[in-house]
Amino acid sequence: MTKKLNIGISIFAVKDINIWANGLNMNLAFLVQLLRQSPDIGKVYLLNGGDLDAIPEGLEFGGLDAQLVRPHDVTHDVDVVIEMGAQLPVEWLHRVHALGVKLVSFLVGHTYCSNIEAAIFERPSGQMFNDVPWAETWTLPQYAKTCIPMLQTITRAPVVTMPHIWSPMFIEQRIKTLGEKGQAFGFKPHEHQAQPRAWRAAVFEPNISVAKNCVIAMLACEAAYRLEKQSIGLMMAMNTFHMKEHQTFNRLASHLDLTRDSKASYEPRVAFVEGMIDHQFDVVVSHQWENAQNYLYYDTLYGGYPLVHNSPFMQEAGMGFYYPEFEAQIGGEVLVQAWRKDAEFWADYSKRSNEFLKTLAPDHPENIGVFVQRLKHLAGARV
Repeated sequence: MTKKLNIGISIFAVKDINIWANGLNMNLAFLVQLLRQSPDIGKVYLLNGGDLDAIPEGLEFGGLDAQLVRPHDVTHDVDVVIEMGAQLPVEWLHRVHALGVKLVSFLVGHTYCSNIEAAIFERPSGQMFNDVPWAETWTLPQYAKTCIPMLQTITRAPVVTMPHIWSPMFIEQRIKTLGEKGQAFGFKPHEHQAQPRAWRAAVFEPNISVAKNCVIAMLACEAAYRLEKQSIGLMMAMNTFHMKEHQTFNRLASHLDLTRDSKASYEPRVAFVEGMIDHQFDVVVSHQWENAQNYLYYDTLYGGYPLVHNSPFMQEAGMGFYYPEFEAQIGGEVLVQAWRKDAEFWADYSKRSNEFLKTLAPDHPENIGVFVQRLKHLAGARV
């Protein structure tokens, strides 16, 4: 009988952490879900790199079949260690490597931007590259262009792109909680009207990096408004409140017709599900730079909401309304095109979106196969 592989995945268990703060911990949870689907995987340990002795409630990991442990407690029990949510003690990594354990660095963020911007703008340290004998470095397809050459050189290990996986696990929890309060999540298309109602547009970019900021998405909304004033009733740009008084951003925003006509709002952080419900948004307008696989896209599609984006991955899948690169004017044009669609179109849109989302699922056979075969290969098991 072939031995089942025991996998350790690092996690940062600290106080006040929030699952919605970034996509890393979601990705980690989805990976655990995926591994639990395979009969070739034995135990999955969450290797605690934080200072708590239990998984923080803010991570909403209830139901995950994985034990939180200190790395030294499972030194002789793991076959592959995936450093993902927290950086692990270098001494321990060297020790388990000497015992034959394979080490993987799984970087699911924009490694280039996070590290270079941290150094240039004196932000908290990004990834700390140490002298660890990695068997492989994993990243996501969206970072193939910007990060693979960098990672190959720094980690001195082969770099492999792994599937970007997603589950409605976290968004369903939030929808359920709000639903108990009588609040409904999901797109409501125009009824048969001679003149469609104006849309309320949401821009959720985090504005912590040039890779994901609000400016082009705002300009796409502005372009739509100039093209068809009835199309946009409100543009709300989240995560911009702290920039309102910065001269550059203030001048840019003040120059927009949407701002001059009191149809723009610049707000602090707003949680996605709550925002879509409370502000009755109709459309999400997004922009990224070499960061084209995004949980925001998937959550938007899950609600059947129109998604205006510049992601080549989403374009290839036929999802949402695509505009190329930084072409804000084209973004405005496709936004107006979406606004003009009828209810019949949106029923089909929702159906196609759900079919696409199934391909991202942790229980999708192709996704399970890619990860498990990679782990078996690393561990030296017969593939």
